[in-house]
Amino acid sequence: MMVRFSPEAARREMTPVDNLFFTAYMPDADGMFVKVYLYGLMQCYHTALADDSIAEQLGITESEVRCAFVYWQAKGLVRIASDEPLVVEYLLTEQPALTGATAVKYRAFVEALNALLEPRTLNLREMKAMYDCIELYGLEEATVLELVAYCIEQKGKRVSTNYILAAAQTWNEAGIVQPEQAKAYLEQYRAKKHGASEVLARWNKRRKPTQDEMDLYDKWTNEWGFDEEAILAVCPQLVEVGSPTFAILNDRLEQLKNQNRTSVREIGEKADRDLDDREFCRLVFARLGKVEVPSRTDVAQIAMFRNEKQISRDAILYAADECQSAERPFGLLKKILIDWAAKGIKTREEAEKALTERNAAAQREQRKKKDDYGFGNYQQKVVHMDELDNYIVDLNEDL
Repeated sequence: MMVRFSPEAARREMTPVDNLFFTAYMPDADGMFVKVYLYGLMQCYHTALADDSIAEQLGITESEVRCAFVYWQAKGLVRIASDEPLVVEYLLTEQPALTGATAVKYRAFVEALNALLEPRTLNLREMKAMYDCIELYGLEEATVLELVAYCIEQKGKRVSTNYILAAAQTWNEAGIVQPEQAKAYLEQYRAKKHGASEVLARWNKRRKPTQDEMDLYDKWTNEWGFDEEAILAVCPQLVEVGSPTFAILNDRLEQLKNQNRTSVREIGEKADRDLDDREFCRLVFARLGKVEVPSRTDVAQIAMFRNEKQISRDAILYAADECQSAERPFGLLKKILIDWAAKGIKTREEAEKALTERNAAAQREQRKKKDDYGFGNYQQKVVHMDELDNYIVDLNEDL
């Protein structure tokens, strides 16, 4: 048998509240948390109302109800006996809490957090993790909201609270605790993510950039002085690479940085010059009779004689024609160009004269070697008639 007041009669009854609640606990509490506590207290005294949904009666969410009870648990007024389903036990006002839940945030924070995660609802353990971002790692409320938005961007709305806590620790160590700092950090993060994604798109790679790739992009823009347009201008220069990577692009950009070429105009000029150097080297190879494609080293060597040593195109091509019949034509060509660079020879006229003198000197050296090792250089011995007997052998004589 059960005897009790009807719900209608129960609503007309009175609920006793310890004055200590009003003097010691209510002044520092959020208004909605106070409502949750008092409504739950009424349900404790009047079981006919126990089936009422506190969230529905107060016009708030279940998550906000949970947050309120976590708060009162931390204050020592209730004990959460079960999370799913939610079971809350009210304690005497003087009795200390039996669990060490972390003190929590205000209604605005909870509402903003719910809006970010909607329709997902955090349980009490997950809510405690959100509070730890503030209480343990010192992030401001607005900073935690920026952090959660960032984590959702990375992992989706089902992101684990462990991931959020790890990110909070990272932000704490980086000194990102205020919302302005968080916004600046996220702006920089999104900029380098966008830039790295643009590089991947230029290579027709449809995936998200890795953290290492984003860090490289950040170095290129913030440390080396390249902007996005300049970086993308370098990407086509890697066409000779079968599978371009950020590491290869990093090497190319470092070369440009060391040459103080970080703008699109300077990079474009460099690209035009590189193209011209490659085409000229191919022409040199053709004049040498070589059918293979010149390597980057080959191109750089010919470009050095042409651009740094100022040997003219005509002079280099003239030397290539002269080396065509050699056993190692490219090797001979480089020897000739090294000799010309040392002598300051730059024009075709000077080259023709120098090559003529070189060939003449080579011929003289060849004749000299022939004379040194030929018959005319052996010492002759004069034999007198009276010595001939010493050199004559009688074949009939018995030896």
